Amino acid sequence: MQNLTPRQLKAFEFIKSHTERVGYAPTLRELCDFMGYKAVGSAQDVIASLRKKGFITTPMKQAARSLTLSDKGKAFYGVKLAAPGDMGDSFLVPCLGKVPAGVPIEAIEDHSGYIRVSSSLLPRSVSQDNLFALQAKGLSMLHAGILDGDWLVIQQQQDAPHGTIVVAQVGDNATVKRLCLDSRRGWYLKPENPDFQEIYADDEPFAVLGRVVALQRTMFDLN
Repeated sequence: MQNLTPRQLKAFEFIKSHTERVGYAPTLRELCDFMGYKAVGSAQDVIASLRKKGFITTPMKQAARSLTLSDKGKAFYGVKLAAPGDMGDSFLVPCLGKVPAGVPIEAIEDHSGYIRVSSSLLPRSVSQDNLFALQAKGLSMLHAGILDGDWLVIQQQQDAPHGTIVVAQVGDNATVKRLCLDSRRGWYLKPENPDFQEIYADDEPFAVLGRVVALQRTMFDLN
Protein backbone atom coordinates (compact mmCIF):
# COMPACT_ATOMS: atom_id res chain seq x y z
CA MET A 1 0.00 0.00 0.00
CA GLN A 2 1.36 3.38 -1.01
CA ASN A 3 2.93 5.40 1.85
CA LEU A 4 2.60 2.62 4.44
CA THR A 5 5.46 0.64 5.93
CA PRO A 6 5.01 -3.15 6.32
CA ARG A 7 4.31 -2.64 10.03
CA GLN A 8 1.69 0.02 9.35
CA LEU A 9 0.09 -2.09 6.61
CA LYS A 10 -0.18 -5.08 8.95
CA ALA A 11 -1.89 -2.97 11.61
CA PHE A 12 -4.19 -1.29 9.07
CA GLU A 13 -5.36 -4.59 7.61
CA PHE A 14 -6.01 -5.99 11.11
CA ILE A 15 -8.16 -2.98 12.01
CA LYS A 16 -10.07 -3.35 8.73
CA SER A 17 -10.65 -7.10 9.02
CA HIS A 18 -11.60 -6.92 12.71
CA THR A 19 -14.16 -4.20 12.00
CA GLU A 20 -15.67 -6.15 9.10
CA ARG A 21 -15.79 -9.38 11.12
CA VAL A 22 -17.35 -8.21 14.42
CA GLY A 23 -18.69 -4.72 13.65
CA TYR A 24 -16.27 -2.61 15.66
CA ALA A 25 -12.57 -1.79 15.86
CA PRO A 26 -10.06 -3.70 18.02
CA THR A 27 -8.85 -2.34 21.33
CA LEU A 28 -5.26 -1.24 21.80
CA ARG A 29 -4.55 -4.43 23.72
CA GLU A 30 -5.96 -6.59 20.91
CA LEU A 31 -3.81 -4.69 18.43
CA CYS A 32 -0.78 -5.25 20.67
CA ASP A 33 -1.47 -8.99 20.80
CA PHE A 34 -1.84 -9.21 17.02
CA MET A 35 1.29 -7.16 16.33
CA GLY A 36 3.37 -8.85 19.02
CA TYR A 37 3.89 -5.66 21.00
CA LYS A 38 4.52 -5.78 24.73
CA ALA A 39 3.67 -2.12 25.38
CA VAL A 40 0.42 -0.32 24.56
CA GLY A 41 2.52 2.69 23.57
CA SER A 42 3.75 0.79 20.51
CA ALA A 43 0.16 0.29 19.34
CA GLN A 44 -0.57 3.96 19.98
CA ASP A 45 2.44 4.89 17.84
CA VAL A 46 1.35 2.85 14.83
CA ILE A 47 -2.22 4.21 15.12
CA ALA A 48 -0.83 7.74 15.25
CA SER A 49 1.15 7.02 12.07
CA LEU A 50 -1.93 5.67 10.27
CA ARG A 51 -3.96 8.67 11.38
CA LYS A 52 -1.25 11.11 10.27
CA LYS A 53 -1.11 9.46 6.84
CA GLY A 54 -4.87 9.70 6.52
CA PHE A 55 -5.79 6.00 6.47
CA ILE A 56 -7.81 5.93 9.67
CA THR A 57 -9.74 8.39 11.79
CA THR A 58 -10.47 8.40 15.50
CA PRO A 59 -13.71 10.31 16.16
CA MET A 60 -13.07 9.90 19.89
CA LYS A 61 -9.32 10.05 20.48
CA GLN A 62 -8.05 7.75 23.22
CA ALA A 63 -11.39 5.88 23.29
CA ALA A 64 -11.36 2.13 22.76
CA ARG A 65 -12.92 0.82 19.54
CA SER A 66 -13.35 4.29 18.04
CA LEU A 67 -11.03 3.68 15.07
CA THR A 68 -12.62 3.84 11.62
CA LEU A 69 -11.24 3.71 8.09
CA SER A 70 -10.97 7.12 6.49
CA ASP A 71 -12.24 7.82 2.97
CA LYS A 72 -8.66 7.30 1.78
CA GLY A 73 -8.48 3.92 3.50
CA LYS A 74 -11.86 2.80 2.15
CA ALA A 75 -11.05 3.98 -1.36
CA PHE A 76 -7.91 1.83 -1.46
CA TYR A 77 -10.00 -1.30 -0.89
CA GLY A 78 -12.69 -0.26 -3.33
CA VAL A 79 -15.31 0.26 -0.66
CA LYS A 80 -18.27 2.24 -1.90
CA LEU A 81 -18.49 5.35 0.25
CA ALA A 82 -21.86 6.18 1.72
CA ALA A 83 -23.24 9.65 1.56
CA PRO A 84 -22.85 11.67 4.76
CA GLY A 85 -25.16 10.26 7.42
CA ASP A 86 -26.00 7.21 5.29
CA MET A 87 -24.80 4.03 6.98
CA GLY A 88 -26.55 1.69 4.54
CA ASP A 89 -27.98 -1.33 6.38
CA SER A 90 -25.96 -0.61 9.51
CA PHE A 91 -25.27 2.28 11.83
CA LEU A 92 -23.07 3.25 14.76
CA VAL A 93 -24.28 3.05 18.35
CA PRO A 94 -22.26 4.69 21.16
CA CYS A 95 -20.89 2.33 23.81
CA LEU A 96 -21.25 3.31 27.44
CA GLY A 97 -19.07 0.63 29.01
CA LYS A 98 -20.16 -2.51 30.85
CA VAL A 99 -23.33 -3.32 32.79
CA PRO A 100 -23.53 -6.32 35.09
CA ALA A 101 -25.87 -9.18 34.32
CA GLY A 102 -25.29 -10.05 37.94
CA VAL A 103 -24.80 -8.06 41.12
CA PRO A 104 -25.19 -4.29 40.47
CA ILE A 105 -21.97 -2.28 40.18
CA GLU A 106 -21.23 1.39 39.50
CA ALA A 107 -23.71 3.08 37.18
CA ILE A 108 -22.44 3.20 33.61
CA GLU A 109 -21.05 6.50 32.36
CA ASP A 110 -17.89 5.26 30.62
CA HIS A 111 -18.07 6.21 26.93
CA SER A 112 -15.81 3.69 25.18
CA GLY A 113 -16.38 4.21 21.45
CA TYR A 114 -18.95 2.73 19.07
CA ILE A 115 -20.20 -0.57 17.72
CA ARG A 116 -21.73 -1.06 14.29
CA VAL A 117 -25.21 -2.58 14.41
CA SER A 118 -27.25 -4.02 11.56
CA SER A 119 -30.62 -2.35 11.09
CA SER A 120 -32.15 -5.82 10.76
CA LEU A 121 -31.44 -6.49 14.45
CA LEU A 122 -33.93 -3.87 15.58
CA PRO A 123 -37.68 -4.46 15.91
CA ARG A 124 -39.66 -2.37 13.43
CA SER A 125 -41.12 -0.30 16.26
CA VAL A 126 -37.65 0.85 17.38
CA SER A 127 -35.98 3.86 15.79
CA GLN A 128 -32.24 4.48 15.68
CA ASP A 129 -32.60 7.53 17.91
CA ASN A 130 -31.71 7.45 21.61
CA LEU A 131 -29.85 4.14 21.41
CA PHE A 132 -26.72 3.19 23.30
CA ALA A 133 -24.79 -0.05 23.77
CA LEU A 134 -23.59 -1.78 26.92
CA GLN A 135 -21.49 -4.90 27.32
CA ALA A 136 -23.04 -7.48 29.64
CA LYS A 137 -20.91 -8.70 32.51
CA GLY A 138 -21.91 -11.79 34.46
CA LEU A 139 -24.48 -14.55 34.04
CA SER A 140 -27.62 -13.51 35.92
CA MET A 141 -29.51 -13.30 32.59
CA LEU A 142 -28.15 -16.60 31.28
CA HIS A 143 -31.57 -18.21 30.68
CA ALA A 144 -32.71 -15.17 28.73
CA GLY A 145 -29.85 -15.84 26.32
CA ILE A 146 -27.60 -13.01 27.56
CA LEU A 147 -24.02 -14.16 28.05
CA ASP A 148 -21.00 -12.51 29.62
CA GLY A 149 -19.44 -10.21 26.99
CA ASP A 150 -22.56 -9.77 24.84
CA TRP A 151 -23.25 -6.27 23.52
CA LEU A 152 -26.75 -5.08 24.42
CA VAL A 153 -28.40 -2.36 22.35
CA ILE A 154 -30.54 -0.22 24.65
CA GLN A 155 -33.31 2.23 23.83
CA GLN A 156 -33.19 5.03 26.37
CA GLN A 157 -36.50 5.32 28.23
CA GLN A 158 -37.68 5.74 31.80
CA ASP A 159 -40.39 3.08 31.91
CA ALA A 160 -41.17 -0.28 30.33
CA PRO A 161 -43.97 -2.88 30.44
CA HIS A 162 -44.02 -5.98 32.61
CA GLY A 163 -41.72 -8.72 31.31
CA THR A 164 -39.32 -6.40 29.48
CA ILE A 165 -35.54 -6.77 29.86
CA VAL A 166 -34.19 -3.44 31.03
CA VAL A 167 -31.11 -1.69 32.32
CA ALA A 168 -31.96 -0.19 35.70
CA GLN A 169 -30.14 1.99 38.17
CA VAL A 170 -30.18 0.75 41.76
CA GLY A 171 -28.75 3.47 43.98
CA ASP A 172 -25.43 4.41 42.38
CA ASN A 173 -25.26 1.09 40.50
CA ALA A 174 -26.66 -0.30 37.27
CA THR A 175 -27.76 -3.79 36.28
CA VAL A 176 -29.62 -5.63 33.51
CA LYS A 177 -32.67 -7.64 34.58
CA ARG A 178 -36.24 -8.45 33.55
CA LEU A 179 -38.74 -5.87 34.83
CA CYS A 180 -41.69 -7.59 36.50
CA LEU A 181 -44.80 -6.61 38.45
CA ASP A 182 -45.92 -8.56 41.52
CA SER A 183 -49.55 -8.16 42.63
CA ARG A 184 -48.51 -7.80 46.29
CA ARG A 185 -45.08 -6.17 46.30
CA GLY A 186 -45.15 -4.16 43.09
CA TRP A 187 -42.28 -3.73 40.64
CA TYR A 188 -39.11 -5.79 40.88
CA LEU A 189 -36.08 -6.79 38.82
CA LYS A 190 -35.94 -10.49 38.04
CA PRO A 191 -32.72 -12.35 37.11
CA GLU A 192 -32.93 -15.24 34.64
CA ASN A 193 -30.64 -17.45 36.70
CA PRO A 194 -31.65 -19.12 39.99
CA ASP A 195 -28.25 -18.32 41.48
CA PHE A 196 -29.24 -14.63 41.73
CA GLN A 197 -31.92 -12.86 43.75
CA GLU A 198 -34.75 -10.54 42.75
CA ILE A 199 -34.49 -6.84 43.53
CA TYR A 200 -37.77 -5.41 44.83
CA ALA A 201 -38.41 -1.68 44.56
CA ASP A 202 -39.85 -1.59 48.08
CA ASP A 203 -36.50 -2.88 49.39
CA GLU A 204 -34.15 -1.12 46.99
CA PRO A 205 -35.69 1.66 44.87
CA PHE A 206 -34.59 1.54 41.25
CA ALA A 207 -35.07 3.56 38.07
CA VAL A 208 -35.31 2.22 34.52
CA LEU A 209 -32.58 3.64 32.27
CA GLY A 210 -33.58 1.86 29.08
CA ARG A 211 -35.01 -1.23 27.40
CA VAL A 212 -32.89 -3.91 25.74
CA VAL A 213 -33.95 -4.04 22.08
CA ALA A 214 -31.15 -6.10 20.48
CA LEU A 215 -28.13 -8.23 21.27
CA GLN A 216 -24.88 -8.60 19.36
CA ARG A 217 -22.40 -11.37 20.07
CA THR A 218 -18.90 -12.15 18.87
CA MET A 219 -18.29 -15.82 18.15
CA PHE A 220 -14.89 -17.39 18.66
CA ASP A 221 -13.49 -20.60 17.22
CA LEU A 222 -12.14 -23.26 19.57
CA ASN A 223 -8.48 -23.92 18.95
